[in-house]
Amino acid sequence: MNYEIVEMEPYSGSKAKVYSIIPQGEDETLFEKFVDENIVSYKDEIKDILKRLKQIGHTTGARESFFKHEGDNEFVRKYGKYVWALYDDEERKLRLYCIRFANVAIILGGGGYKDKSVIKWQDDKKLSEEVRKVMAYAECIIKQLDDGDLYWSNNGTELKGNLKNYDNE
Repeated sequence: MNYEIVEMEPYSGSKAKVYSIIPQGEDETLFEKFVDENIVSYKDEIKDILKRLKQIGHTTGARESFFKHEGDNEFVRKYGKYVWALYDDEERKLRLYCIRFANVAIILGGGGYKDKSVIKWQDDKKLSEEVRKVMAYAECIIKQLDDGDLYWSNNGTELKGNLKNYDNE
């Protein structure tokens, strides 16, 4: 997988770094694409998500209580609990998936609408596609961390190293 990890400046702060991924050949991050796809139909929910991301970056950090663990059993057995959905309210219909590194950093992926009739993300084609995409990126990023291509800053709060994961670089 070829991608670039970019810091999301308005959301990142002293409490947590907020990143997203630009897939090779794309102009926008997975998170920006998620916002673009949902801003018209779910304007209030998008506003709440943006507010929560600023809170995470600047006030609280990425507290576990803000997220719901996702990912399948095989991924969790192999890598641990890295894939999460930003969790706000039972009544909310949008799901935003991300890779969470304790309280210090999140890497935003995509997401989508979750109908009340859908119990598990695996039962919805769009959500399943988005979670599997985030799991695939998480697998690559964890490998980069294990290999030392990516590493944490001295204070353990910021990703450093090769943020552009392209085959030719």
